[in-house]
Amino acid sequence: MQLKGTYKEIWTISYPIILGSLAHSINQLIDTAFLGHSSKTALESITLAGIYYFVFVFIAGGLARGCQVIIARHSGENKPEKIGIAFDHLIVLATVLSFALMLFFGYATKYVLAFVVKSTAIQDAAMTYIRMMNYALIPVVLGFCFNGFYTGIGKTKIITIATVCMAITNIIAGYIFIFGKFGVPPLGIKGAGIATAIADTVLFLVYLFHFIYYKQPEKYNAFTFKFIRVKQLWSIIKLSTPIVLQNLIGIGSWWYFFLSIEKIGEHELAVSGILKSLFVFIGIPVWSLASTSNTLISNIIGQNRIDDVVPALKKVLVVSMGISLSINLIIVLFPYPILSLFTNDAQLIKDCIPPFYTLMIALLFFSSAMIMNFGITGTGATFVPTIVEVFCCFFYVAYCYYFVQIKHSPLYISWGCEVVYWLSLLSFTTFYWGSGIWRRYVKNVDSSK
Repeated sequence: MQLKGTYKEIWTISYPIILGSLAHSINQLIDTAFLGHSSKTALESITLAGIYYFVFVFIAGGLARGCQVIIARHSGENKPEKIGIAFDHLIVLATVLSFALMLFFGYATKYVLAFVVKSTAIQDAAMTYIRMMNYALIPVVLGFCFNGFYTGIGKTKIITIATVCMAITNIIAGYIFIFGKFGVPPLGIKGAGIATAIADTVLFLVYLFHFIYYKQPEKYNAFTFKFIRVKQLWSIIKLSTPIVLQNLIGIGSWWYFFLSIEKIGEHELAVSGILKSLFVFIGIPVWSLASTSNTLISNIIGQNRIDDVVPALKKVLVVSMGISLSINLIIVLFPYPILSLFTNDAQLIKDCIPPFYTLMIALLFFSSAMIMNFGITGTGATFVPTIVEVFCCFFYVAYCYYFVQIKHSPLYISWGCEVVYWLSLLSFTTFYWGSGIWRRYVKNVDSSK
Protein backbone atom coordinates (compact mmCIF):
# COMPACT_ATOMS: atom_id res chain seq x y z
CA MET A 1 0.00 0.00 0.00
CA GLN A 2 1.86 3.07 -1.27
CA LEU A 3 0.72 6.28 0.41
CA LYS A 4 0.60 9.76 -1.12
CA GLY A 5 0.34 11.74 2.12
CA THR A 6 -3.06 13.36 1.54
CA TYR A 7 -5.40 14.54 4.31
CA LYS A 8 -7.79 11.75 3.36
CA GLU A 9 -5.11 9.10 3.80
CA ILE A 10 -3.99 10.62 7.09
CA TRP A 11 -7.53 10.51 8.41
CA THR A 12 -8.24 7.05 6.98
CA ILE A 13 -5.24 5.61 8.83
CA SER A 14 -5.66 7.71 11.97
CA TYR A 15 -9.33 7.55 12.86
CA PRO A 16 -9.43 3.77 13.49
CA ILE A 17 -6.33 4.15 15.68
CA ILE A 18 -8.00 7.04 17.51
CA LEU A 19 -11.17 5.03 18.07
CA GLY A 20 -9.15 2.00 19.06
CA SER A 21 -6.99 4.03 21.42
CA LEU A 22 -10.09 5.56 22.96
CA ALA A 23 -11.35 2.08 23.66
CA HIS A 24 -7.92 1.00 24.91
CA SER A 25 -7.66 3.93 27.30
CA ILE A 26 -11.07 3.02 28.64
CA ASN A 27 -9.24 0.18 30.45
CA GLN A 28 -7.34 2.74 32.50
CA LEU A 29 -10.33 5.04 32.79
CA ILE A 30 -12.56 2.22 33.98
CA ASP A 31 -10.01 1.04 36.53
CA THR A 32 -9.51 4.60 37.79
CA ALA A 33 -13.24 5.41 37.82
CA PHE A 34 -14.35 2.14 39.43
CA LEU A 35 -11.61 2.22 42.06
CA GLY A 36 -12.20 5.94 42.64
CA HIS A 37 -15.71 4.99 43.73
CA SER A 38 -14.46 1.95 45.65
CA SER A 39 -11.30 2.68 47.65
CA LYS A 40 -8.95 5.65 47.87
CA THR A 41 -5.98 3.38 48.63
CA ALA A 42 -6.77 1.32 45.54
CA LEU A 43 -7.00 4.50 43.45
CA GLU A 44 -3.59 5.63 44.72
CA SER A 45 -2.08 2.17 44.18
CA ILE A 46 -3.25 1.62 40.63
CA THR A 47 -1.59 4.88 39.57
CA LEU A 48 1.85 3.61 40.56
CA ALA A 49 1.18 -0.02 39.61
CA GLY A 50 -0.10 0.88 36.14
CA ILE A 51 2.88 3.08 35.29
CA TYR A 52 5.35 0.57 36.76
CA TYR A 53 3.84 -2.25 34.70
CA PHE A 54 4.01 -0.30 31.47
CA VAL A 55 7.56 0.94 32.07
CA PHE A 56 8.67 -2.60 31.30
CA VAL A 57 5.89 -3.77 28.99
CA PHE A 58 6.65 -0.81 26.72
CA ILE A 59 9.89 -2.60 25.84
CA ALA A 60 7.58 -4.65 23.63
CA GLY A 61 6.00 -1.41 22.41
CA GLY A 62 9.43 -0.21 21.35
CA LEU A 63 10.11 -3.42 19.43
CA ALA A 64 6.73 -3.12 17.72
CA ARG A 65 7.32 0.52 16.76
CA GLY A 66 10.72 -0.33 15.32
CA CYS A 67 9.23 -3.14 13.26
CA GLN A 68 6.37 -0.84 12.25
CA VAL A 69 8.95 1.39 10.55
CA ILE A 70 10.31 -1.64 8.67
CA ILE A 71 6.85 -2.86 7.66
CA ALA A 72 5.79 0.60 6.46
CA ARG A 73 9.02 0.94 4.46
CA HIS A 74 8.45 -2.42 2.73
CA SER A 75 4.83 -1.43 2.11
CA GLY A 76 6.05 1.72 0.37
CA GLU A 77 8.49 -0.36 -1.65
CA ASN A 78 5.58 -2.66 -2.60
CA LYS A 79 7.36 -5.75 -1.24
CA PRO A 80 4.70 -7.60 0.81
CA GLU A 81 6.80 -10.78 1.11
CA LYS A 82 9.35 -8.88 3.20
CA ILE A 83 6.61 -7.61 5.53
CA GLY A 84 5.87 -11.15 6.72
CA ILE A 85 9.54 -11.89 7.31
CA ALA A 86 9.88 -8.80 9.49
CA PHE A 87 6.69 -9.66 11.39
CA ASP A 88 7.81 -13.23 12.07
CA HIS A 89 11.05 -11.95 13.56
CA LEU A 90 9.09 -9.53 15.72
CA ILE A 91 6.91 -12.38 17.04
CA VAL A 92 9.99 -14.41 17.98
CA LEU A 93 11.59 -11.49 19.82
CA ALA A 94 8.31 -10.60 21.57
CA THR A 95 7.73 -14.16 22.76
CA VAL A 96 11.19 -14.38 24.33
CA LEU A 97 10.66 -10.96 25.91
CA SER A 98 7.29 -12.06 27.33
CA PHE A 99 8.79 -14.92 29.32
CA ALA A 100 11.61 -12.70 30.60
CA LEU A 101 9.14 -10.07 31.79
CA MET A 102 6.92 -12.66 33.46
CA LEU A 103 9.89 -13.84 35.52
CA PHE A 104 10.82 -10.26 36.37
CA PHE A 105 7.32 -9.27 37.50
CA GLY A 106 6.90 -12.52 39.39
CA TYR A 107 10.14 -12.44 41.38
CA ALA A 108 11.67 -8.94 41.39
CA THR A 109 8.73 -6.54 41.59
CA LYS A 110 8.00 -6.95 45.30
CA TYR A 111 11.56 -5.90 46.12
CA VAL A 112 11.44 -2.92 43.76
CA LEU A 113 8.15 -1.66 45.20
CA ALA A 114 9.37 -2.12 48.77
CA PHE A 115 12.40 0.01 47.94
CA VAL A 116 10.68 2.91 46.16
CA VAL A 117 7.15 3.14 47.65
CA LYS A 118 6.75 4.55 51.16
CA SER A 119 3.29 3.21 52.05
CA THR A 120 3.10 -0.55 52.78
CA ALA A 121 -0.64 -0.49 51.99
CA ILE A 122 0.09 0.88 48.51
CA GLN A 123 2.93 -1.62 48.06
CA ASP A 124 0.62 -4.55 48.82
CA ALA A 125 -2.23 -3.29 46.64
CA ALA A 126 0.09 -2.50 43.71
CA MET A 127 1.67 -5.95 43.94
CA THR A 128 -1.77 -7.57 43.92
CA TYR A 129 -2.68 -5.74 40.71
CA ILE A 130 0.61 -6.62 38.98
CA ARG A 131 0.29 -10.32 39.89
CA MET A 132 -3.06 -10.47 38.11
CA MET A 133 -1.76 -8.55 35.08
CA ASN A 134 1.20 -10.90 34.81
CA TYR A 135 -1.11 -13.75 33.75
CA ALA A 136 -1.94 -11.84 30.56
CA LEU A 137 1.55 -10.60 29.78
CA ILE A 138 2.06 -12.79 26.68
CA PRO A 139 -1.21 -11.62 25.05
CA VAL A 140 -0.36 -8.00 25.95
CA VAL A 141 3.07 -8.18 24.31
CA LEU A 142 1.81 -9.99 21.21
CA GLY A 143 -1.02 -7.44 21.00
CA PHE A 144 1.64 -4.74 20.55
CA CYS A 145 3.06 -6.77 17.65
CA PHE A 146 -0.25 -6.98 15.79
CA ASN A 147 -0.88 -3.30 16.42
CA GLY A 148 2.49 -2.48 14.84
CA PHE A 149 1.76 -4.77 11.89
CA TYR A 150 -1.63 -3.28 11.02
CA THR A 151 -0.45 0.29 11.55
CA GLY A 152 2.63 -0.39 9.41
CA ILE A 153 0.57 -1.60 6.43
CA GLY A 154 -1.92 1.26 6.91
CA LYS A 155 -4.94 -0.99 7.51
CA THR A 156 -6.04 0.12 10.92
CA LYS A 157 -9.79 -0.59 11.15
CA ILE A 158 -9.17 -3.87 12.93
CA ILE A 159 -7.45 -1.89 15.71
CA THR A 160 -10.78 -0.23 16.47
CA ILE A 161 -12.70 -3.51 16.40
CA ALA A 162 -10.21 -5.30 18.65
CA THR A 163 -9.94 -2.53 21.21
CA VAL A 164 -13.71 -1.99 21.38
CA CYS A 165 -14.08 -5.70 22.17
CA MET A 166 -11.40 -5.30 24.82
CA ALA A 167 -13.07 -2.22 26.36
CA ILE A 168 -16.49 -3.88 26.52
CA THR A 169 -14.92 -6.91 28.18
CA ASN A 170 -13.14 -4.73 30.72
CA ILE A 171 -16.28 -2.77 31.59
CA ILE A 172 -18.28 -5.95 32.25
CA ALA A 173 -15.47 -7.83 34.01
CA GLY A 174 -14.43 -4.77 36.01
CA TYR A 175 -17.97 -4.24 37.27
CA ILE A 176 -18.24 -7.89 38.27
CA PHE A 177 -14.84 -8.39 39.91
CA ILE A 178 -14.19 -4.96 41.47
CA PHE A 179 -17.60 -4.47 43.10
CA GLY A 180 -18.55 -8.12 43.43
CA LYS A 181 -21.59 -8.99 41.33
CA PHE A 182 -23.37 -12.20 40.24
CA GLY A 183 -22.06 -14.15 43.21
CA VAL A 184 -18.45 -12.97 42.88
CA PRO A 185 -17.02 -11.40 46.07
CA PRO A 186 -15.83 -7.75 45.77
CA LEU A 187 -12.12 -7.90 44.96
CA GLY A 188 -11.21 -4.21 44.61
CA ILE A 189 -7.83 -3.66 42.95
CA LYS A 190 -7.34 -7.42 42.50
CA GLY A 191 -10.59 -7.45 40.52
CA ALA A 192 -9.29 -4.57 38.38
CA GLY A 193 -6.20 -6.63 37.57
CA ILE A 194 -8.27 -9.71 36.70
CA ALA A 195 -10.64 -7.69 34.50
CA THR A 196 -7.84 -5.93 32.62
CA ALA A 197 -5.95 -9.20 32.11
CA ILE A 198 -9.06 -10.82 30.61
CA ALA A 199 -9.69 -7.78 28.41
CA ASP A 200 -6.10 -7.74 27.09
CA THR A 201 -6.40 -11.44 26.23
CA VAL A 202 -9.59 -10.73 24.26
CA LEU A 203 -7.74 -7.99 22.34
CA PHE A 204 -5.04 -10.44 21.28
CA LEU A 205 -7.53 -13.15 20.29
CA VAL A 206 -9.48 -10.74 18.06
CA TYR A 207 -6.24 -9.71 16.34
CA LEU A 208 -5.22 -13.32 15.85
CA PHE A 209 -8.62 -14.35 14.49
CA HIS A 210 -8.66 -11.47 11.98
CA PHE A 211 -5.08 -12.19 10.90
CA ILE A 212 -5.83 -15.83 10.13
CA TYR A 213 -9.41 -15.42 8.83
CA TYR A 214 -8.39 -12.81 6.25
CA LYS A 215 -5.40 -14.91 5.18
CA GLN A 216 -2.74 -12.34 6.06
CA PRO A 217 -0.10 -15.09 6.46
CA GLU A 218 -0.49 -16.05 2.79
CA LYS A 219 -0.62 -12.45 1.56
CA TYR A 220 2.44 -11.28 3.47
CA ASN A 221 4.46 -14.49 3.74
CA ALA A 222 3.96 -14.52 7.52
CA PHE A 223 3.74 -17.21 10.19
CA THR A 224 6.17 -19.45 8.30
CA PHE A 225 9.19 -18.75 10.54
CA LYS A 226 11.38 -20.51 7.98
CA PHE A 227 13.41 -17.39 7.25
CA ILE A 228 14.33 -16.67 10.87
CA ARG A 229 17.97 -15.61 11.05
CA VAL A 230 20.02 -14.25 13.94
CA LYS A 231 21.32 -11.47 11.69
CA GLN A 232 17.77 -10.37 10.88
CA LEU A 233 16.74 -10.51 14.53
CA TRP A 234 19.72 -8.32 15.33
CA SER A 235 18.71 -5.87 12.61
CA ILE A 236 15.31 -5.33 14.25
CA ILE A 237 16.90 -5.13 17.70
CA LYS A 238 19.33 -2.42 16.53
CA LEU A 239 16.52 -0.36 15.04
CA SER A 240 14.22 -0.87 18.02
CA THR A 241 16.67 -0.56 20.90
CA PRO A 242 16.76 3.27 20.82
CA ILE A 243 12.94 3.30 20.86
CA VAL A 244 12.92 0.88 23.80
CA LEU A 245 15.39 3.08 25.66
CA GLN A 246 13.32 6.13 24.84
CA ASN A 247 10.22 4.45 26.28
CA LEU A 248 12.05 3.29 29.40
CA ILE A 249 13.56 6.72 30.06
CA GLY A 250 10.33 8.57 29.36
CA ILE A 251 7.94 6.39 31.33
CA GLY A 252 10.56 5.85 34.04
CA SER A 253 10.77 9.62 34.50
CA TRP A 254 7.01 9.79 34.73
CA TRP A 255 7.06 7.08 37.39
CA TYR A 256 9.69 9.07 39.30
CA PHE A 257 7.29 12.02 39.29
CA PHE A 258 4.48 9.94 40.79
CA LEU A 259 6.81 8.39 43.37
CA SER A 260 7.80 11.92 44.37
CA ILE A 261 4.15 12.91 44.66
CA GLU A 262 3.46 9.83 46.83
CA LYS A 263 6.09 11.03 49.30
CA ILE A 264 4.26 14.37 49.62
CA GLY A 265 0.99 12.66 50.47
CA GLU A 266 -1.48 9.97 49.44
CA HIS A 267 -4.18 12.56 48.73
CA GLU A 268 -1.89 14.32 46.26
CA LEU A 269 -1.15 10.96 44.63
CA ALA A 270 -4.88 10.26 44.22
CA VAL A 271 -5.35 13.68 42.57
CA SER A 272 -2.39 13.07 40.26
CA GLY A 273 -3.72 9.62 39.38
CA ILE A 274 -6.92 11.18 38.10
CA LEU A 275 -4.94 13.76 36.11
CA LYS A 276 -2.77 11.01 34.65
CA SER A 277 -5.79 9.11 33.36
CA LEU A 278 -7.26 12.31 31.95
CA PHE A 279 -3.97 13.20 30.25
CA VAL A 280 -3.78 9.77 28.60
CA PHE A 281 -7.39 10.07 27.45
CA ILE A 282 -7.28 13.54 25.91
CA GLY A 283 -3.89 12.82 24.33
CA ILE A 284 -5.26 9.89 22.35
CA PRO A 285 -5.74 11.74 19.02
CA VAL A 286 -2.18 13.02 19.19
CA TRP A 287 -0.68 9.60 19.98
CA SER A 288 -2.70 8.09 17.15
CA LEU A 289 -1.71 10.74 14.63
CA ALA A 290 1.91 10.39 15.77
CA SER A 291 1.78 6.70 14.93
CA THR A 292 0.30 7.66 11.56
CA SER A 293 3.18 10.07 10.92
CA ASN A 294 5.60 7.22 11.65
CA THR A 295 3.95 4.98 9.05
CA LEU A 296 3.37 7.74 6.50
CA ILE A 297 6.94 9.01 6.49
CA SER A 298 8.51 5.56 6.34
CA ASN A 299 6.16 4.60 3.50
CA ILE A 300 6.96 7.74 1.49
CA ILE A 301 10.71 7.20 1.97
CA GLY A 302 10.21 3.61 0.77
CA GLN A 303 8.85 5.11 -2.46
CA ASN A 304 12.00 7.29 -2.68
CA ARG A 305 9.91 10.51 -2.42
CA ILE A 306 12.16 12.33 0.03
CA ASP A 307 10.93 15.80 -0.94
CA ASP A 308 7.37 14.86 0.02
CA VAL A 309 8.23 13.98 3.62
CA VAL A 310 7.98 17.44 5.19
CA PRO A 311 4.76 18.44 3.36
CA ALA A 312 3.14 15.20 4.57
CA LEU A 313 4.36 15.84 8.12
CA LYS A 314 2.88 19.35 8.05
CA LYS A 315 -0.52 17.94 7.11
CA VAL A 316 -0.45 15.58 10.09
CA LEU A 317 0.47 18.55 12.31
CA VAL A 318 -2.50 20.56 11.05
CA VAL A 319 -4.91 17.72 11.82
CA SER A 320 -3.34 17.10 15.24
CA MET A 321 -3.44 20.73 16.36
CA GLY A 322 -7.02 21.19 15.15
CA ILE A 323 -8.32 18.17 17.04
CA SER A 324 -6.30 18.91 20.19
CA LEU A 325 -7.43 22.52 20.43
CA SER A 326 -11.05 21.47 20.06
CA ILE A 327 -10.79 18.84 22.80
CA ASN A 328 -8.89 21.15 25.13
CA LEU A 329 -11.54 23.86 24.71
CA ILE A 330 -14.35 21.46 25.64
CA ILE A 331 -12.52 20.17 28.72
CA VAL A 332 -11.54 23.66 29.92
CA LEU A 333 -15.18 24.77 29.66
CA PHE A 334 -16.56 21.74 31.50
CA PRO A 335 -13.90 20.49 33.96
CA TYR A 336 -16.19 19.56 36.87
CA PRO A 337 -18.54 17.20 34.97
CA ILE A 338 -15.55 15.47 33.36
CA LEU A 339 -13.58 15.05 36.59
CA SER A 340 -16.66 13.75 38.39
CA LEU A 341 -16.52 10.67 36.15
CA PHE A 342 -13.38 9.59 38.02
CA THR A 343 -14.46 10.07 41.61
CA ASN A 344 -17.38 11.10 43.78
CA ASP A 345 -15.04 12.77 46.28
CA ALA A 346 -15.80 16.50 46.09
CA GLN A 347 -12.45 17.45 47.62
CA LEU A 348 -10.53 15.38 45.07
CA ILE A 349 -12.40 17.07 42.22
CA LYS A 350 -11.77 20.52 43.69
CA ASP A 351 -8.05 19.84 44.13
CA CYS A 352 -7.75 18.54 40.56
CA ILE A 353 -8.73 21.88 39.00
CA PRO A 354 -5.53 24.00 39.47
CA PRO A 355 -3.05 21.35 38.17
CA PHE A 356 -5.60 20.51 35.49
CA TYR A 357 -5.06 23.94 33.90
CA THR A 358 -1.28 23.46 34.07
CA LEU A 359 -1.77 20.23 32.17
CA MET A 360 -3.76 22.09 29.49
CA ILE A 361 -0.74 24.33 28.84
CA ALA A 362 1.50 21.27 28.43
CA LEU A 363 -0.96 19.75 25.94
CA LEU A 364 -0.59 22.76 23.65
CA PHE A 365 3.08 21.83 23.11
CA PHE A 366 2.39 18.09 23.19
CA SER A 367 0.12 18.14 20.11
CA SER A 368 2.99 19.22 17.83
CA ALA A 369 6.06 17.81 19.58
CA MET A 370 4.82 14.20 19.60
CA ILE A 371 3.96 14.24 15.88
CA MET A 372 7.40 15.50 14.88
CA ASN A 373 9.16 13.13 17.27
CA PHE A 374 7.42 10.05 15.85
CA GLY A 375 8.10 11.40 12.38
CA ILE A 376 11.83 11.23 13.08
CA THR A 377 11.43 7.57 14.00
CA GLY A 378 9.75 7.04 10.62
CA THR A 379 12.95 8.13 8.84
CA GLY A 380 14.75 5.22 10.51
CA ALA A 381 16.93 7.52 12.66
CA THR A 382 15.61 5.98 15.86
CA PHE A 383 18.70 6.98 17.83
CA VAL A 384 17.92 10.69 17.44
CA PRO A 385 14.69 10.77 19.52
CA THR A 386 16.48 8.73 22.19
CA ILE A 387 19.25 11.30 22.55
CA VAL A 388 16.63 14.03 22.74
CA GLU A 389 14.67 12.01 25.32
CA VAL A 390 17.72 11.96 27.61
CA PHE A 391 17.99 15.76 27.59
CA CYS A 392 14.24 16.39 27.89
CA CYS A 393 13.93 13.93 30.77
CA PHE A 394 16.94 15.50 32.47
CA PHE A 395 15.10 18.83 32.57
CA TYR A 396 11.91 17.02 33.61
CA VAL A 397 13.53 15.16 36.51
CA ALA A 398 15.53 18.22 37.62
CA TYR A 399 12.33 20.27 37.76
CA CYS A 400 10.56 17.46 39.60
CA TYR A 401 13.40 17.04 42.09
CA TYR A 402 13.48 20.73 42.97
CA PHE A 403 9.79 21.63 42.99
CA VAL A 404 8.37 18.31 44.23
CA GLN A 405 11.04 16.59 46.30
CA ILE A 406 12.66 19.67 47.86
CA LYS A 407 10.06 22.46 47.78
CA HIS A 408 6.94 20.26 48.10
CA SER A 409 5.21 22.73 45.79
CA PRO A 410 1.44 22.76 45.19
CA LEU A 411 0.30 20.39 42.47
CA TYR A 412 -0.33 23.14 39.93
CA ILE A 413 3.40 23.96 40.13
CA SER A 414 4.54 20.34 40.42
CA TRP A 415 2.71 19.43 37.23
CA GLY A 416 4.71 22.15 35.47
CA CYS A 417 7.30 19.44 34.77
CA GLU A 418 5.02 18.38 31.90
CA VAL A 419 5.24 21.88 30.42
CA VAL A 420 9.04 21.75 30.70
CA TYR A 421 9.26 18.36 29.00
CA TRP A 422 6.95 19.03 26.06
CA LEU A 423 8.31 22.52 25.41
CA SER A 424 11.86 21.09 25.35
CA LEU A 425 10.82 18.34 22.93
CA LEU A 426 8.96 20.81 20.70
CA SER A 427 11.99 23.12 20.54
CA PHE A 428 14.33 20.35 19.42
CA THR A 429 12.05 18.67 16.90
CA THR A 430 11.14 22.01 15.31
CA PHE A 431 14.84 22.75 14.82
CA TYR A 432 15.58 19.22 13.57
CA TRP A 433 12.93 19.30 10.86
CA GLY A 434 13.18 23.01 10.04
CA SER A 435 16.95 23.00 9.53
CA GLY A 436 16.90 20.02 7.13
CA ILE A 437 19.29 17.99 9.29
CA TRP A 438 16.87 15.06 9.10
CA ARG A 439 17.91 14.39 5.47
CA ARG A 440 21.37 13.29 6.61
CA TYR A 441 20.00 10.55 8.82
CA VAL A 442 17.44 8.77 6.64
CA LYS A 443 18.21 5.08 7.21
CA ASN A 444 17.79 1.85 5.27
CA VAL A 445 15.70 -0.41 7.51
CA ASP A 446 15.54 -3.60 5.43
CA SER A 447 15.72 -6.41 8.00
CA SER A 448 15.66 -9.17 5.37
CA LYS A 449 19.18 -8.49 4.13
